[in-house]
Amino acid sequence: MSTQIVTRRTRWGPVLAVVGLATLLAGVAWAQSPEVDAPKQPIPVFKNVPVNPYSMPDLTSQQNLSVKHTGKIQEYSLTIEPIRWKIVGNVYMNQWGFNGQVPGPLLEATEGDLVRISVKNNTTVNHTLHAHGIWTPTVMDGVPDMTQKPIAPGETFVYEFIAKPAGFHWYHCHVNAAEHLEMGLYGGFIVHPAPETGLGTTKEQAVDPALKIDREYILIADEMDTRIEEGKAGGVGLGHPRMIGNFNYFTINGKAFPETPMIYVREGETVRIRLLNVGSVVHSFHLHGHTFATSSAECDRCPRTWEYRDVINISPAQRLDIVFKANNPGRWMFHCHIPPHVTNDGVYPGGMMSMVEYENNPYLKFLPPMEGHGMQHSK
Repeated sequence: MSTQIVTRRTRWGPVLAVVGLATLLAGVAWAQSPEVDAPKQPIPVFKNVPVNPYSMPDLTSQQNLSVKHTGKIQEYSLTIEPIRWKIVGNVYMNQWGFNGQVPGPLLEATEGDLVRISVKNNTTVNHTLHAHGIWTPTVMDGVPDMTQKPIAPGETFVYEFIAKPAGFHWYHCHVNAAEHLEMGLYGGFIVHPAPETGLGTTKEQAVDPALKIDREYILIADEMDTRIEEGKAGGVGLGHPRMIGNFNYFTINGKAFPETPMIYVREGETVRIRLLNVGSVVHSFHLHGHTFATSSAECDRCPRTWEYRDVINISPAQRLDIVFKANNPGRWMFHCHIPPHVTNDGVYPGGMMSMVEYENNPYLKFLPPMEGHGMQHSK
């Protein structure tokens, strides 16, 4: 079973609720040539700002906690099992995979759907599943010995909850998380906005229909220390705090460059990258040849502000939306700008690096072929 990490959107994209991003995108430097000076960015226009602009939205209000049930059920069956996972080339690590892969399958639902996830434990240790960012009932939160008994070897547990809020979330095992996350037990979880309200808590805060997302990618950042398995980590065990300084492989969707996913685009498209950091350290992602708009992807019901960057830090467990206009044909790096993170055991290039490749690239005949990449573009 392959992870569904690429989706092509032809509907109005669920981006930019409170800020009039269509106006901002028109003003950002979507230049025809990188040599063209960027025009002055317009002042963002906010809608329905609270009286105190620094106050948080009342997420405990009935309006936010309750959602209209769609009457639909999204059912998923996940198994946790030991696997031998290929990182790059001939580098492998023993992992625990959801359905035999790292990351696990992408789960999707629409806000208001009933989600039912059956988790079978096919390993020799306890596990749970925590839906990170989703407002589940407390008995479905997946915290071992606090909200549930862990799933023992050979047993199955069924999680049920209403999908809310809309946003880019994720799931992971919460048993000894320092170890179990390093063993690959994580995956993405997208809750799409309900069509009647779009992104906001009211129709007035709904997504600006002038913005259309043409293509979307889910990228999940992580890091590994292969020397632990080889017995060369100086006695540092998996999940030990000292392990943080010893990572030697850095991955996107479970792979290190040059086997990381490619980001295929076509000139003129508006592209969204939904970025998640499941690791233990901060990463700093930079896109060559373009400026992007970025904002939190964690709660589409919450007021959002956008800023224009070409590099952005992402903390552990954080999710970000990165939106850019594909207006500069060529081949452009998208990578962590912490230099050691783009190496494979110290050898450059490698690690947390990908490429934005234009399908209609006029420079293709002048560029070296890119081989070994795992993600195929969607058509």
